[in-house]
Amino acid sequence: MTKEVGLLEELSKSIRFLWRHRKGNEVVGAILDTFDNLGFVTKDNRRPLLIHKRKTLHGWHLTFSLPPGISFASVKAKREYFQDASHSWITFSWNGVLQMDVQCGLLPTSVPFEWNPNSNPEMALPVPIGTSQRGTEVFDLAESPHLLIAGVPGFGKSNFLHVLIHALLPKAFICVIDLKRLEFAYLRKYAAIARNEGDALEMMQALNEEMERRIDILEKADVVKIQQYQGEMPYIVLVIDELAEIKDENLLGLIDRIVRLARAVGISVVASTQRPSTKVVSGDTRAMFAARLCFQVADELNSRMILGETCPLAAYLPGVKGRAIWKFGLIEREVQAMYLPIDEAKKRLKKAKGVRYELPKRATKRLPPR
Repeated sequence: MTKEVGLLEELSKSIRFLWRHRKGNEVVGAILDTFDNLGFVTKDNRRPLLIHKRKTLHGWHLTFSLPPGISFASVKAKREYFQDASHSWITFSWNGVLQMDVQCGLLPTSVPFEWNPNSNPEMALPVPIGTSQRGTEVFDLAESPHLLIAGVPGFGKSNFLHVLIHALLPKAFICVIDLKRLEFAYLRKYAAIARNEGDALEMMQALNEEMERRIDILEKADVVKIQQYQGEMPYIVLVIDELAEIKDENLLGLIDRIVRLARAVGISVVASTQRPSTKVVSGDTRAMFAARLCFQVADELNSRMILGETCPLAAYLPGVKGRAIWKFGLIEREVQAMYLPIDEAKKRLKKAKGVRYELPKRATKRLPPR
């Protein structure tokens, strides 16, 4: 057994030497050097063994065999070191061996808003999250169906909301809670806008009534979600700009109820906030926001609060407006969000065809004609 271990170790050293010095493998060599420099070696002098590598469209896919004594979690915890050494974005997975997807290349510092709402016909509510090393990241909001956006002011939260709204106007009826009153005023003929807590309370009462009405319809149709329903039932997307500005407990309770119960009936919530503390969003409700987009934050604590305990990455983003960490399920990538200036957004509305819909009249005002 000792002889076999020795042969494997010698083979590993030979492979490392060849791949470090073979032209075009600088990234792989940097990964191998990082393993060595971080001290990933067992007491019997065994190291992670690179058993397979494959060139991809975006960089490299590497497979490592880990010896007893070196865990997958311990390697994954050092991700920043591997990324810095290889100048890339890296994701890890485990299926008996360590899978390392190395995505090379620098992200652009600005990406103009260009979007064809019909480019992803398999998605009900396609949203362009941004550009990663893999290309444009597109997310189906109907599958989540809630999205939490966070970050310090001035780094892209509000701009992303404009991008999301313009991408979804042809696909869903849009409701916006804008207590700052100025950011989304230009959309008043194309979406339902609540500019104070009184209007927002009426809007949320209407959405809760609509949710109950839709549940009754789906129950009678003997289906469990809107995707299976054959009748007319447009998607609704509620956008909340700065959730922390809402103080009314009744209003927060109605929002919480929508987040918890509206998944099956086609009502999605997109909420932005600087810091989603328990005072703003309770732990159970925050867990319902399976999709997260985090722009630059002040420290690791804020990043972990938004993206999860194992993800401090948003605290180390470069000072580039629109740069964010995108997380949904196992997906965890750095992206550059699209940029949509307000003047251009207004011009686009002249050609926009939004979804026509009315919430229950008793609880909300009738929208002006478009």
